[in-house]
Amino acid sequence: MGSPGGLRELFTFRQDLFKYLLPSGVPRSSLIILAGEGGSGKSVILAHIVKDFLSAGEPAIYVAIDDDPQTVINQLESFGVNALEECKSKRLIFIDGFSYLMQVKRPWPCVEEEITPEAPEKIVPALWRIVERYKIVDQGVLIIDSLNDIVMLLDPTRVVSFIKSLRANFAKARGILSIATLHTSTESFHNYLLTIEHIVDGILETSSVPGELAQQLPIFVRAISVRKMKGVESRPGPTLYGIDHEGLKPVVLRITRGSK
Repeated sequence: MGSPGGLRELFTFRQDLFKYLLPSGVPRSSLIILAGEGGSGKSVILAHIVKDFLSAGEPAIYVAIDDDPQTVINQLESFGVNALEECKSKRLIFIDGFSYLMQVKRPWPCVEEEITPEAPEKIVPALWRIVERYKIVDQGVLIIDSLNDIVMLLDPTRVVSFIKSLRANFAKARGILSIATLHTSTESFHNYLLTIEHIVDGILETSSVPGELAQQLPIFVRAISVRKMKGVESRPGPTLYGIDHEGLKPVVLRITRGSK
């Protein structure tokens, strides 16, 4: 899985939502935080990002900490990804950071490494073994889902060191777009996002739509905003989005003035 040669430094998403938010794409050498409260659509966004890379023939490495690999696979399948086939071809690769909690472990498919959030210093070597094994350079996406357990278990200095190491070793040294989620349902996690903003390349923030507005819309929507993205243009302010059979779509509201 070496670089196919001449791959552009930017990755252009196939999802209409990201074409709208980031029309020129994102630099492959970016570490991006996808933050937001629970239920604001982060898992759905991750699934479609993985789908875009796999559809482009590029690998996706998924560090599953919040949930077991099978649940993630099921969600990918629900959005039209032939996940097991992608696993067989070694384009979809899992690092299992969930099963350490289980008294009896199950043999999850697609898992090549196992880690625990208490030892983030072992996550980077596990990732490095995979990118070296499959010679992944200047392509692909790395997903860390999520940072919350790591933040809760470790002191802030070790967490910052871990995030810097991810950015240096994979986004910068290998040209692998790296995306880590952070659930900011509590004030402490939202404040933590502010403390790491300066060490990452981009921040996408999701949110639910206020109930009053949601009740007036004919479809179920959520909101996303690009708070920061180095090196490319982005659309400012929150954008409403929904999901149809083709994927993530921006929702543009048109206000019609009533006649006097």
